[in-house]
Amino acid sequence: MYPAINPDLIHNLEKLGFTENEGKAYAGLVSLKEATAREVHELTGVPRAKVYDILKTLSKKGFVEVRQGSPVYFQAVDPKHVIGRIKDEFFTCAIEALDQLNELSYDIPRFSPVWCIQSEWGIRNRIREIFGNVRDELIVFSTNPEFLGEFESDLKKLEKNYRLILIVDDLNKFREMPFDFKETGKEFGDFVRNLFIDGVQYSEECFMIADGKESIAVHTAGDKREAVVIRLPVVCYLQKLIYNWLVKGGIMIDTQQ
Repeated sequence: MYPAINPDLIHNLEKLGFTENEGKAYAGLVSLKEATAREVHELTGVPRAKVYDILKTLSKKGFVEVRQGSPVYFQAVDPKHVIGRIKDEFFTCAIEALDQLNELSYDIPRFSPVWCIQSEWGIRNRIREIFGNVRDELIVFSTNPEFLGEFESDLKKLEKNYRLILIVDDLNKFREMPFDFKETGKEFGDFVRNLFIDGVQYSEECFMIADGKESIAVHTAGDKREAVVIRLPVVCYLQKLIYNWLVKGGIMIDTQQ
């Protein structure tokens, strides 16, 4: 009885362009060194009716070598060469695609100042993009130290060159972070963490305003995290006025003595 092939390995091969059965067949051949189609089927569970054609496809791609005979034997090309070739082809393809995408430009008089982002990667990527666009001041309000902590090193870099205003709902939650925070107090924190709109609870986790021109609000809506980006200077300026009011008085509790 052969040991099962690691499903994480197959998943990674799929990310590199293999189909599930191609990944199983290639991994099986790497394990067996050389084998017949039947032996690959027995090890990997690739359907017997498909395994021969899959091995031939891998051969055409240059991932498998074939030794003719009765029966036909197959041998995996060294994974170092296979993965290296895939990496080179992927890198070249990515660069070409990026260049081609950058060349796309249509003169359509259309601009939307408000965008909603619903992927974790997209939210973090947009936040770091906003960091890169700061030229004078960044205002940050947060109720979630774990989320804000992901950007600690980015904020430290910004702090060296720009005005950084950090506001939190509860100073005790953020004591592990090396910044001077302002605290809004419990009342405001409870308010922004418990907003109900059309029966859905919204909980504000982080809010940032860059130079009074662009803002991003990260919140959970029910059990999903999303972000709203606003690039409308008049709205962002009004948002900035609200947070400046909090800092200068409002319902702000200044904890820095």
